[in-house]
Amino acid sequence: MQSKQVDPVIDESMGLKGRDMRVGLLEDDVAIQEMLFLVLQDEGYSVVNFSDAEACLATFKQQSSDMEGVPEPVDLIIVDWRLNGPMSGIEVIRQIRELDEFATLPVILTTAATFSDTEELQQMHVALLEKPFSVDDMATLVKELITAASRDQAS
Repeated sequence: MQSKQVDPVIDESMGLKGRDMRVGLLEDDVAIQEMLFLVLQDEGYSVVNFSDAEACLATFKQQSSDMEGVPEPVDLIIVDWRLNGPMSGIEVIRQIRELDEFATLPVILTTAATFSDTEELQQMHVALLEKPFSVDDMATLVKELITAASRDQAS
């Protein structure tokens, strides 16, 4: 199966369960990216694959500037900690958090490495999902974070 890379165009498919939620995905391991894409789509989410950190950040910056023709923002983003290129997943998250519109965006950081600085993640309100993880654990975490964020916005 070929990876669906988006730079930063959006895949608008809604999946089988029809939730009206969009999940961003920044993962440079093609096998993991494809698996996450399929699982999230099967759970009913629209999935936005970002090809790299720069494309991801460019999209978020465009969305924060209210430019016309910019795709709708995601409701949650999954970011790999170790990305190809000069920027880590943590740095991507820091830059997203600097944009007022995304200060409370639910974020999941995935990593195969032992991550010792969980205090920083807690301060940034980032959920950690260690690889290898089950697709059920990932799907449950996505649902929990989106549900919590929806409740917070409603109150």
